[in-house]
This record gives sequence, C-alpha cells and structure tokens, in this order.
Amino acid sequence: MRRGLALLAAVLALCACAPGAGVTPVRPPTVDRATPVVRVTTAPSATAMAPNATALVASATSTRAPLPTATRAAPATAVQTVVERGLLPPGFSLTIYADVPAPTSLAFGPDGRLYAGSTNGAVYAVADRDGDRRGETVEPFAVGLDTPLGLAWVGPELYVSVRGSVVAVSDANGDGLTERRRVVISGLPSFGLHQNDSLALGADGTLYLGQGTPCDHCVASDPRSGTILRFKPDGSGLGVFARGMRNPYGLAFNSLGDLFATDNGRDDLGADEPPEELNFIRQGGNYGWPDCWPGRLAAACASVTQPVATFSAHTSADGLAFYDGHQFPAEYFDNAFVAILGSIYMFPASTERGVARVRLTKTDGGYAGEREWFLQLPDGRPVALAVGPDGGLYVADYENGMIYRITYGAP
Repeated sequence: MRRGLALLAAVLALCACAPGAGVTPVRPPTVDRATPVVRVTTAPSATAMAPNATALVASATSTRAPLPTATRAAPATAVQTVVERGLLPPGFSLTIYADVPAPTSLAFGPDGRLYAGSTNGAVYAVADRDGDRRGETVEPFAVGLDTPLGLAWVGPELYVSVRGSVVAVSDANGDGLTERRRVVISGLPSFGLHQNDSLALGADGTLYLGQGTPCDHCVASDPRSGTILRFKPDGSGLGVFARGMRNPYGLAFNSLGDLFATDNGRDDLGADEPPEELNFIRQGGNYGWPDCWPGRLAAACASVTQPVATFSAHTSADGLAFYDGHQFPAEYFDNAFVAILGSIYMFPASTERGVARVRLTKTDGGYAGEREWFLQLPDGRPVALAVGPDGGLYVADYENGMIYRITYGAP
C-alpha cells in the first residue's frame, strides 16, 4: 500500500494505534448508516450506473488517466438492488456487512467466519449468527499484533503478517480466542517506509509473502526488500521468489494456480508516472523497481517483466482477489479485483478510489488485462478484498471502518 499502508502513516498514524500484548482492543465503533438506496431496475443501460469515471476525479488529477467506467450487458429481467455505499454496475447490490476499526486485511476461516486484521493491533472474527447477511457479531480473535497486513489460513492456524515477522495463531479450546501463538518467520526488513504485506497460500502448501522496501527509490541493503518471499508453513526454506517491486501489497492465485501481485510505484517522478501495477509473478522475475517502470525505454529495462494491467499513478493499488464464486454472472469468474485506496500524499482530494475489475486473457507470454471500475467509492478507501463462501465479494474500507458485501441481484 502507498507508503506502506506504512500505511497512511503521516495521515492516519496507523502504527501508533496498536495495543500492547495482552491488552483487549477497543470494540468496533457504532457507525451511523445512511438509509439504504433501493433501486428497482428493469433491463438497465450501462449509463444508468454512474457518471463517467472521469467526472469523479478531482481537478488536481484531471491530467491523469482514470479507470474507465464499468460496463456490462443489461440483465434480461428486472433485478432489485440495494446500494448502501458507492456506485456499482447495474444488477449488483452493496450492503454494509460489519463495522471493524481500520481494517487492513480479510480472510474467511474454516468456520465460515470472516477474519479482519486491524491497525489497532487485533484480528477480529465477524459472524452472521442470525442469517440476515449482516455480520452482527464482531469479536477480537487475536490481540497485541503490530500492524497485521496479511492473513492466510493453513489448517487450523491463522498466519498473520505483522511488522517484521509472520506469526501463526490458533484457538486451542474452541472459545473463539487464540491461546496459541508461535513465530514462524522473524527478522524481516520491515522498519522503513514499508513493511511485509499480504500472505497467499499456494496449492503446494507453500506460503508467499509480499515484502515492501525501506525507501521510495533507493538501492535496498537487504536483498529481501521489494520482493515476493516464499517459505514453508514451518518457516523453513525462506527465500526470494521474485524481485523488483516497491511495495507488493496484494497477493492472490487465480484458478490456474498462477500468482499475481499489486505494486505501488515510486513517488518522485511527478503526477503522471509511474503507474500502479498488477503483475503476473514468475519465479526469478524482475519487475523493475527502482529504475524501470512501464513506458521507460532505457536499455537496462528491456528485460524487466511488464505488468498485465496498470492504474493511475499514485492511486495505491492494494488488496487483490480473484473471483472464484458462482454468485456473480459467469463472465466474472476468475476476474481479478483490485482495491484502489486512492492518493494520500500527492492528490488527497482525488476521488479515484474503489475496486477495479481486471479481465485477464492468457497469452503465449503470460497474461493481458483489461481493466474498468467495478465499485467507485469516492468517500471511502478500500484496501482489502475477499470472496466469501456465499459468493459475495467483501471489501474492507479502511477510512470508514466498514466491511461491505457485494452480491449480484438482491442482497
């Protein structure tokens, strides 16, 4: 995430919010929710969704190319939708699923609950106990964690990427709280501008971890900085899988088992470059940071792996999920969804925030991507995504302390 979701540090002082070990974190705040907007739509046109995305971008960023407005074929029958926040393509609903303070990461557990990391130092377990499709039960599962940015379940253990390390926590007695915690990886180079970010579990049982850089565009002294790291669940075999990324915040595998990562470009090159990236990650690949980026024609950059999709410069492409459910229309299956946090430092007034949809096509050389807006959320800051067992797409809004549930048709 931009400047680490190191993290909105100058603006939101994230690290200062983490409680010490053994301290019960604050309960989620009560958030005033606007009356839901109920829309009954019969065969809507694509233009009914929202104004053109360009109109949603503040004048400070009007020279930059925003994502195009999302479009899709109109449904053949009437669809009732409820949109409580933001702008979506016709036929989709968005409801506020739960209130979680400063959420940074999401993962569904083997018990069906949604687990959410928070910069107050906790991981919360969110449950819909009464079947109303709202997560009315929000309870601390683990506390005393330093900025948890990544979550991945491996059997009964939840692996958590915290500043400088990866820990595994578990509930040994079934009371809904963690009694066991062990350090899996330690000593990561995570005490500069960025830290270690998301986790992803591969089909072979290996874990992958995004490791940010200590600076904006320096030559890092630790070769693990600006990389995708790989290790076994017992912590052995830690090594660099791919390199050349400034802050690879989001990691996810598609249905073919291929690994992808988002990345945030450097900040010193002006308003329009370099773009943020979605990359197809190959073992041994070099993705260019700090000296190469899309559009740079230097000879030294000829061998750098190019991204499969790009986003406006400085908009912070962060959380990543591939849609593997069956609740959305079939054309959404295996599409990549990318959380666009929005510019914090260079263009704080920009409303280019939301969730982008990237349709990927397999090519001889890798993948090609076409991207468009899926959710436009100018008054929020999406940072993490997860697909639920119900087929809904869940979105963590860091700024508003909310988790949204997006479904096709009625919520």
